[in-house]
Amino acid sequence: MRIFIVIGVLLTLGLEARVITDDYGREVEIPEAVTKIYAASPPLTMSLLAFDPGVIAALNMPWSEQQKPYVGEAYDRPVAGGFFGQGMRPNFEVIAESKPDVIMMWGRMNGADKIVQKLEKLGIPVLMVRNDSIKDLVGQFELYGKLTGNTKRAEALVAYTRETLSLIDALQEKLAQRKPVRYYFAEGADGLFSECRGSFHLEPFRYSGAENALDCQMSSNYGMEKMSAERVVMADPDVIVAMEPLFAEGIGKNPHFQHLRAVRNKKVYLVPSTPFNYISRPPSFMRLLGIRWLIHTFYPELLEVSPEEEKARFEKIFFTNYNNHK
Repeated sequence: MRIFIVIGVLLTLGLEARVITDDYGREVEIPEAVTKIYAASPPLTMSLLAFDPGVIAALNMPWSEQQKPYVGEAYDRPVAGGFFGQGMRPNFEVIAESKPDVIMMWGRMNGADKIVQKLEKLGIPVLMVRNDSIKDLVGQFELYGKLTGNTKRAEALVAYTRETLSLIDALQEKLAQRKPVRYYFAEGADGLFSECRGSFHLEPFRYSGAENALDCQMSSNYGMEKMSAERVVMADPDVIVAMEPLFAEGIGKNPHFQHLRAVRNKKVYLVPSTPFNYISRPPSFMRLLGIRWLIHTFYPELLEVSPEEEKARFEKIFFTNYNNHK
């Protein structure tokens, strides 16, 4: 009843609006027509990009020249920044100038309630969104469909997401029957940053049947825990999954790591990052492809479709400008 009363009053005033309930049970009044959205953190901006680059009102960070063919209209959007952890905050003036119809914010962000209050002072409705798991992509795409009316696009992205999640579930029994591959996830130019138990940056690995060679606890949601070379040597992982090309290329000459079994056995793998990183930084919809890549890397006999074939299909679905990627 309340929803109809609100809409009725607004229509009487000559305004078109509606009330939507966000992922945290908050009833938020939004415009009837939503054409521009600002997402306050990179993972949400990325799912918006997959949905429709044209609806992105402002960016958290600029795109690279290499990413330009994949981001369409979003390439030239103003950079407002966002909430990246470690105390980073967006430029509220740029947000206001970009005139989004709605602001999306990760509901589990530290100090979320206070942040919402600050954002709402701009006179722009704020929706709090779940982004705790890859599974939350389903809800995000469905929400974007409801906001913009483009439910067909949402259905296509949800279908691929559910397909990947179903594939992961179907493979778990087979993965459990294999000896787990022990991995070290090497972040940073020197490879001496990584993720510990509980980090959502490790979610793709948790679905891959492998186990972290490190026994450590995370100290913050941001991740990238500093590691000593001695700690990595003691862990002696079966494989190393590296984020930085220079580290992956030079590890064989690195006196700290050259004697690790992963290096001796040539089991050092660079995470693909075209057009965006498959695993993290930011953790995005690319993880749907990243999980498949990890499973193929660790247990290549389990997947019938090659990584190259899957990437081609993935890009046709998720990047509407695919035909311009020549």
